[in-house]
Amino acid sequence: MNLKSILTLAALAAIGVNASATTVTDWGALGPVPAVAFVTYDASHTGEAIDDIYTFTIADTSDVDAYGEEFEARSVSMPGATFTLFSGAYGGSGVTAVGSPITFTNTASETLYTNLVSGTYYFEVMGTVALAGSAYDFEAYANNSNPPSEVPEPANAALLLAGVGMMAFLGSRRRRQ
Repeated sequence: MNLKSILTLAALAAIGVNASATTVTDWGALGPVPAVAFVTYDASHTGEAIDDIYTFTIADTSDVDAYGEEFEARSVSMPGATFTLFSGAYGGSGVTAVGSPITFTNTASETLYTNLVSGTYYFEVMGTVALAGSAYDFEAYANNSNPPSEVPEPANAALLLAGVGMMAFLGSRRRRQ
């Protein structure tokens, strides 16, 4: 190996130490039970970019509630912590942001995305690992924004008909007297 190759490999290795790979987690079908991520990065990742992806699908038009909170201590924080919702498959074409990035700190940030149509979505959580590490909690759940219309139970309908029949019977009996 010549000196130029060795220097190139050393430079690439140094860049790789400070780079952070994107972590992708598939939450599957999002529903009324929250999907939860509690993530920590220790001090060995100081200065690295955090780029965590949470993919999910929703089956029907739904409202999606998202909650993010950074945990801070004396030297633990996550500068620049944000989460953003995207419509479309992660890494696919035609992906669009739904709203703007939401900043979160050690005070929880919660937002509601209303009337999202059925399909594939993902949240991207971004920030930077601080001096002694970083930690955050991120949750999301979906509620169907168009619940099915109520259909009377057969027992209730039968009770209603029995009551109407009883009133008709009493009314006809009074007319005969």
